[in-house]
Amino acid sequence: MCDCAKPPKPSESSAGASAPGCASQTCPAKKIDLVEFVEVVARSPLGTVEGAGKTSSKLKNTTTRSDKNGGEYKQFINIDKDIEGAPKRHPEYARYVDVRARIEGDGALAGKQVKFRYELTAGKDRPAGLAGSTKEGFGAAGSSDTHIGGTDEEGWTDTVAFYLSQYAGDKFKLFAQALDDAGKPTGAEKQIGSYEVWRKFWYQITRATTHAVPAPSKSITAYNKVFADMLATDEVTFTKASSPANTFYPGWMVRKGGADSDESVIGGHNREEFYKKFKAEADKPVKGHLIICQHQWDPAGESDLHTVEVKKNPSDEITIDLKAGNAGIIKPALTGDLVVLGTWSGTGSNGNLSADNILIEKARGGLNRIKVSLPAGAPDPTKQKVIVKLKLAYGKFYAGESNQHNMLIVYRGEEANYNQVVSHEFGHGFGQTPRPGSETAPLAKHAKQYDNAYGGVGSHCSTDASLVDDTSTSSKKRYTNGTCIMFHQVNPSGCKQVFCAVCEPHLKLRDMSSLT
Repeated sequence: MCDCAKPPKPSESSAGASAPGCASQTCPAKKIDLVEFVEVVARSPLGTVEGAGKTSSKLKNTTTRSDKNGGEYKQFINIDKDIEGAPKRHPEYARYVDVRARIEGDGALAGKQVKFRYELTAGKDRPAGLAGSTKEGFGAAGSSDTHIGGTDEEGWTDTVAFYLSQYAGDKFKLFAQALDDAGKPTGAEKQIGSYEVWRKFWYQITRATTHAVPAPSKSITAYNKVFADMLATDEVTFTKASSPANTFYPGWMVRKGGADSDESVIGGHNREEFYKKFKAEADKPVKGHLIICQHQWDPAGESDLHTVEVKKNPSDEITIDLKAGNAGIIKPALTGDLVVLGTWSGTGSNGNLSADNILIEKARGGLNRIKVSLPAGAPDPTKQKVIVKLKLAYGKFYAGESNQHNMLIVYRGEEANYNQVVSHEFGHGFGQTPRPGSETAPLAKHAKQYDNAYGGVGSHCSTDASLVDDTSTSSKKRYTNGTCIMFHQVNPSGCKQVFCAVCEPHLKLRDMSSLT
């Protein structure tokens, strides 16, 4: 019977020698088994994270993962683990997960080895050549595909950080297996996972108390499709009394066919006051401010000089050429005086016109149409010729805009429009559509990107769009009827309410740790 387990006598050599009674048989290697492979979080003290991994018989369980997509645990890589401080460290946040493994076996456990590896299920359209800071790896982003960890006297490895890739939808399973003294796998391999690359951000709705606004459900779905959770926070409301001047106008003045009731108008003249209603929250570091209004108008300057003969008082409707379809004249002007220049002249007399002489009527034929009421002292235009000259302040209106985390969003009951604009403005905040040179490597130029020369303000996506003639653009062309969320115009019947196949991989690879 072999007695290798017995200590050798002083005259005997124990290293590799045949044991007494064993003839030429050598001593077998001591048995090593991997008994635990766990996810951990470095709170105080170090503890396990139940969910993707199991609990430990040696370490206290600290927290449990709950956010899942099917069978995968979501890892929100755009949020820092310590947003609430180290005592509340979030294992589900940041690019990496921390793991440990423990072995048991015959003899001393210190100085043994455990091999860690991962298996990747690539997300849809993951770009080839993902490398460096955007690639996965043990110890650091883009580093080794495997890791060999040593054990202490209790059989534990050090904490090992596995960095997930930056590409949304990538799935990772982690594996660990003990190695024998010759560096060969021994015993059963254990698995943790599966983890999936996600991002998370929040939104705050700020609105008039009289303006009911739905949740942007299609936007939530659109971002979920690119593996980002979009979550609501508490609303903030405002009243006419609490708002700056020129925030509310009768509906008929700011849109043809509008009602008599006041409607909110927010834009370049007052938006800074509404920016102040944003409620920053430390535990929600990526948070957008959706300032919902019924109209977004910006002061656009003054019209060209318009000269017209008026033949009665008040005059017939006068059309002021504003050289843009999305422009109008409202009273009072968004900022400053409505009348930049206003005069009347008759035979041997003349005078000035003020805002009091500019009539804007409910039934006007367009937002660029006004009437003139001549002041007392002016001649009767039915009896002599009267010439009026006008330069009027005017504004331009839009469906929304973004300025870092502050976003103006128009909602008047058209939920498709509303959702497209919400998704669109968050898209801008996350760097969509990337201009040439601003793509995240290794992605190449966005094939459908275009700038102001073809319509809109900013960088947009022309998927499925057609070019039409338009003298108002610098290229004399404009894209129309695009179907992507990042098209520059609201397209309620044509927008597919998703990021197109060209935009999607760009958004999946964006950092999304802040709104720019």
